[in-house]
Amino acid sequence: MKSAPILLLLAAASVAVAQSPSFSLWTPENVKHMGQELAGKLNAQGLASQRLADMGNYNFALALRRQSGGVEVHMKMADIFVIESGEADLVTGGTVVNPSNSSPTEIRGTAIKDGTERHVVAGDVLTIPAGMPHQMKVPPGKEVLYMAIKVAQ
Repeated sequence: MKSAPILLLLAAASVAVAQSPSFSLWTPENVKHMGQELAGKLNAQGLASQRLADMGNYNFALALRRQSGGVEVHMKMADIFVIESGEADLVTGGTVVNPSNSSPTEIRGTAIKDGTERHVVAGDVLTIPAGMPHQMKVPPGKEVLYMAIKVAQ
């Protein structure tokens, strides 16, 4: 009988170890190839993304946009974007126009009033804290490929 609790403890520990984050490496060649694959998976909103890794309190995805996205506010997640190729205009701050909750911790909107617009290009790294409205605008005929890292706050 005394061995049952020990076996349960060992089983729980092995599950915890099995689900631990592992090392990941994405080379420029890998990212370029994944971006080319995403181009064939664009949805009606001109967006395709692929989850690359889930590390518990943060995760990585690669996203390709050929159209402007809607306004987003993540109340419990910060975003870090690494622009891999292309260009876009990122609007941050301000007030969300026509806000609606897509979940208890996520707000979506149609535009941002009184935000700050910045032109972003390959090599730029952007940080967007939790709670900050943001919108990626892609000019017609352009695209942007970026790594999106979401960090729980």
